[in-house]
Amino acid sequence: MRAVSIAMVFLCACGSNGATGDDDTPDSATPNDEWTSLISKGWELAPGGEKTSDLQIDTTDREIVIGGLRPLSPVGTHHTLLFRGASGANAIFASGVGTGELRFPPGTAMKIPKGQLIGLQLHIFNQTDGMLSGTSGIEILEVDPATVTEEVDMFLPGPQDLALAPQTETTVSGTCTVKSNYKVFALFPHMHQLGTHLKTTLTIGGTEQILHDEKYEFEHQAVLSFEPTQLNAGDKVKTDCTFMNPGTTTVGYGESSSTEMCYSILYRFPKGTDEFCED
Repeated sequence: MRAVSIAMVFLCACGSNGATGDDDTPDSATPNDEWTSLISKGWELAPGGEKTSDLQIDTTDREIVIGGLRPLSPVGTHHTLLFRGASGANAIFASGVGTGELRFPPGTAMKIPKGQLIGLQLHIFNQTDGMLSGTSGIEILEVDPATVTEEVDMFLPGPQDLALAPQTETTVSGTCTVKSNYKVFALFPHMHQLGTHLKTTLTIGGTEQILHDEKYEFEHQAVLSFEPTQLNAGDKVKTDCTFMNPGTTTVGYGESSSTEMCYSILYRFPKGTDEFCED
């Protein structure tokens, strides 16, 4: 499979709470049921303006134990990515237009240690005739570390070799063979503006199970939670994406609004080592 950094998949900007940056951060935190800002950034775009690679890295000033995530996404926020490290190679959370909150199963959490580099990437796009500004970012729900027995992460099954012919409906498929044992519990179907339908199929012990098979709407990209489902090494995740390209040129894979993607982004525990997955 072609090697692509997650930083090139969702795109960019930042600030923080719980991470050292331009914003003030608390010296300590008490786990509760209140959502708080982890990282955010204000922005402004001229009419027709787009930013896809404005990147800032912060450092956490304490351990953060996360039981839920949700985007702060005013109009103009195309998608967001929260990741560990400086290169975007270890994703924590991704969202698109219309994505809501994601709460992890009881006893699970994402852990970000003190001193960890974290980055926020925003892809922002002004499709209006006037100036557009806002503050985009990620909010978190912290939990008591003593209640956590498994760590959560996310990975991206799906094809990257996209070539969508003009004036044509195209369906592209990709299969991911699971490399280790884990449970999946939430799905974030992700395409761009030409996407019309996305299907995710799990093959567990040789038996197919359709996880998701729905019309795709770019303006309503939901994270779909379900009962934790066991996947073992050798099981498969298949992603089928249908696109309609009304334009006059072929559209390929990429991070811009004028390119496309096809991913069944899955959340799992325990955390794994593979991020992109396609046979």
